[in-house]
Amino acid sequence: MQNGIDISNLTEPKLVFKGSARKAALGFPANVNVAAALALAGLGPDLTKVEVWADPDVDRNVQTVNITSDAGETTMTMRNVPSPDNPKTRRIVAQSVLATLRRLTAPLTAGS
Repeated sequence: MQNGIDISNLTEPKLVFKGSARKAALGFPANVNVAAALALAGLGPDLTKVEVWADPDVDRNVQTVNITSDAGETTMTMRNVPSPDNPKTRRIVAQSVLATLRRLTAPLTAGS
């Protein structure tokens, strides 16, 4: 039981946290790195809103990002595959690190 939240007998999705990215990072440091990155790139840790859900029917780490601005709205959902070597992390983490290192040493890059 982490953060005083018991999910051992969970039978349906349960909202376990709702608040700022700053508070989410303090309470769930291993689970909200996407929210922390978005907070740093966007409105900041106090204005970026986060929800953390526990769902017994989900077999992957899922992040849904909702962005609303004067220019429009967009929603993106990522369902990350766990790493076979360490189920506490996602396969995409190692791939992202490698892609960043390749971009840093590439003679030519496209995009951001």
